[in-house]
Amino acid sequence: MNHLPIDDVLDKVVDTLREHSGVVIEAPPGAGKSTRVPPALLDAGLAGGRQIVMLEPRRVAARATARRIAEERGVRLGAEVGYQVRFDRRAGPDTKLLVITEGILTRWLQRDPLLDEVGVVILDEFHERSVHSDLAIAFLREVQQVRDDLKVVVMSATIDTAPIADFSGVPVIKSQGRTFPVEVDYLEQPPEERVEVEAARAARRHVGSAADDGGDILIFLPGQAEIHRCLSALERWAPEEGMRCFPLYSALPNHEQDRALAPGGPRRIICATNIAETSLTIEGVTLVIDSGKVRVMRSSPASGLDELVLEHVSLASANQRAGRAGRVRPGRALRLWTRAFEHRMAPYDEAELQRVELATVVQEVVAWSGADPRDFGWFEPPPEVALEQAVELLRQLGALESADFRTTELGRRLLDLPLHPRLGRMLIEGERRGTTARACAMAAILSERDFVTAVAADAPAAASDVVLRADLLDDAAGGSGAAARRVGVSVHQGGARRVAEVRDQLRKSTGASSHRDTGDEDDALRTLLSAYPDRIAFRREEGQKRFVMVGGEALALARESVVRDAPVVVAAAIGGRTRARDAVGGVQSRGLIRMASTVEMRWLEDAFPERFEERVVVDFDRERQRVMAERQRLFDGIALERQVVSVAEHADPSEVTACLLEHALDDVVGAFGLNTDEAQFLLRWECARRWFPEADFPRLMLDARRGDPDQAIWQQVCWGKRTFGQLCGLALSTQLGAYLNREQRRLLDEELPPRLEVPSGSHIRLDYSLDASPVLAVRIQEVFGWRDSPRVARGQVAVLLHLLAPNYRPQQVTDDLAGFWERTYPEVRKELRARYAKHPWPEDPLRARAIRK
Repeated sequence: MNHLPIDDVLDKVVDTLREHSGVVIEAPPGAGKSTRVPPALLDAGLAGGRQIVMLEPRRVAARATARRIAEERGVRLGAEVGYQVRFDRRAGPDTKLLVITEGILTRWLQRDPLLDEVGVVILDEFHERSVHSDLAIAFLREVQQVRDDLKVVVMSATIDTAPIADFSGVPVIKSQGRTFPVEVDYLEQPPEERVEVEAARAARRHVGSAADDGGDILIFLPGQAEIHRCLSALERWAPEEGMRCFPLYSALPNHEQDRALAPGGPRRIICATNIAETSLTIEGVTLVIDSGKVRVMRSSPASGLDELVLEHVSLASANQRAGRAGRVRPGRALRLWTRAFEHRMAPYDEAELQRVELATVVQEVVAWSGADPRDFGWFEPPPEVALEQAVELLRQLGALESADFRTTELGRRLLDLPLHPRLGRMLIEGERRGTTARACAMAAILSERDFVTAVAADAPAAASDVVLRADLLDDAAGGSGAAARRVGVSVHQGGARRVAEVRDQLRKSTGASSHRDTGDEDDALRTLLSAYPDRIAFRREEGQKRFVMVGGEALALARESVVRDAPVVVAAAIGGRTRARDAVGGVQSRGLIRMASTVEMRWLEDAFPERFEERVVVDFDRERQRVMAERQRLFDGIALERQVVSVAEHADPSEVTACLLEHALDDVVGAFGLNTDEAQFLLRWECARRWFPEADFPRLMLDARRGDPDQAIWQQVCWGKRTFGQLCGLALSTQLGAYLNREQRRLLDEELPPRLEVPSGSHIRLDYSLDASPVLAVRIQEVFGWRDSPRVARGQVAVLLHLLAPNYRPQQVTDDLAGFWERTYPEVRKELRARYAKHPWPEDPLRARAIRK
């Protein structure tokens, strides 16, 4: 065997595990940790005669790693070394080293919490931070509190390993360097074309260039569509260069994945998603072309819906990808971004627990601990809102008790199924309704990539996109496609075969392989409804494709859906978004229902009677400026039926008052029809409350009323009223004044007077404000002889003078009248004397007589 960098620390790993319960191994890409550490631990006897189990994040990596270890040990795959992934197992009673995907260990732990048959668990590629790796490290830490002989090894390439070591209480061992150096190059300018076009051009430029060493080329692209577009751009040119092109992604059948990974033969170009980042040894690759893009699943905090989002990779992920080029000899990585852009990249990948829907995770945690998942000993706690949404979904599915955190009998059955709880619930309901075979097909369709590639615009309408696919599956997988063409549907045969394989595995696991369905289409539709109790959506307008889902998420029916007329649907598959104008002319973003299924109202009444409600809803009609009442029938808060009813006969008076008050306080002057003096009365009251806190004035909430608990005065004033017109008939100042005691009235009249007497004898209104000093607008001639600016509120607050010219326009704004007379008045006198000669402009205004006109 070739020497790999990890070989230099294997003895240290073994010695450390003899003394500790575990170890964290930090090794860069290409060090060989996945293939060399497990056999070393096996040969050292650290499993104590039990099995060594290694977790891999992806199926293709689990199979490839097990095969490589078996080859290096010279044993048959499935004997001493084996693997187990979803629906595929090559292992036997003599298997001592088993490579599995992460979710399998979680199910083992639920069945055997002490892992009696396992001596060592290895968590490989922990830096990918999948939900199952985070669950595994937390579960295993609890197992080790009971089993002190269980060893746990965490292996990571790019993550900061200190937090993991602290969490597990174990040391860290580092392996330095990769096998061969990798030179990293960048673009000089940001890419102008789509990533797959840029990647294909980069490959063509490289082949035959001075830097070309004849090695294989690995191109990282974000998804299947980009891979096939890149292959289309290369496949005419590659054969002329003696090269073959291969795709590599998780949805490919196993034999096609193996073909892409098999060494030997002509020079290769492999276009892969991020499944090729880690664990896989693709021999012969010396050039990596990295698009820098990846699709990750993210959940909307508002709706709890997951969707694939195109993002830029982290720097750690880019380094992982580059490492694929240095496995067999020095290599090169071309990054399709600029060196400057790299400074803006995230250093590490975000943990999957922080960004996805968590129903499966919470189901496992509750079954394991029997407690609130918020109290579980997470390595890194997920968002609380995501935990709450997951708990609510599991309760709607019937997997958790409604009042506590106990797993129901149905929930325990769901744990035994290798499916999301939704789809497991579908299989159980399908069994009850005699439609198991169809339910298995629908579960496979919804768990795998859609095999329908297009739907004709004139395709006949149907009750369900999912049931339609289930009924077409055998025809599509068999290669005929005639049935699909008859209903205007185009299919991908390979994709249909993959879905059919998963369906057959599910039928086998449920024991339905030899049984025919006895249920009809309605039973199939109701089976689908049982899996998506939170995805029920109601059409907003007849003939429109706009829907609102329970919880308030705005959705639109995708053009390819054949469920065209149903007023209520289950949104079984949601993906992508569309933007369109709403009823008031604004632009609204809506999720797209890719697969819908009809729901009859009576099914909802049968299945979820507790989610229906009838109530009288009070609301304010802005156009009529009055409170209105409707009797509504609602499902989860969404109005299904509306009928206008009499407010006096059907509405709660306190609700009516609260509704009227809420809108009246938005515009007190307009709602109550206040004149200037009445409006100023309210402002003087609120100013007095602020300036004399000891006087304990009630708060009128003119500035920040929302959320204020003290509305008793307004409620009493508005009680029994339903319209703004009725409010306008109130003598508001008199009504409110009744709530002031004698001292409060005295302060209001004397210390915050509505008018001030000026030297001319005029009584001029003071304009009070919540945000500024009170203002007195007065002509200059009326304040001759007034030495200082007036003050109110026992001298606390200076009045702001707006000194007016004879035309009543402000000439000067000041709260320092003495300074105005001394410094500014001479200039003002000079300017205005020429314009208003008939008015007096004395040289000494302090000795002059003030006049009104």
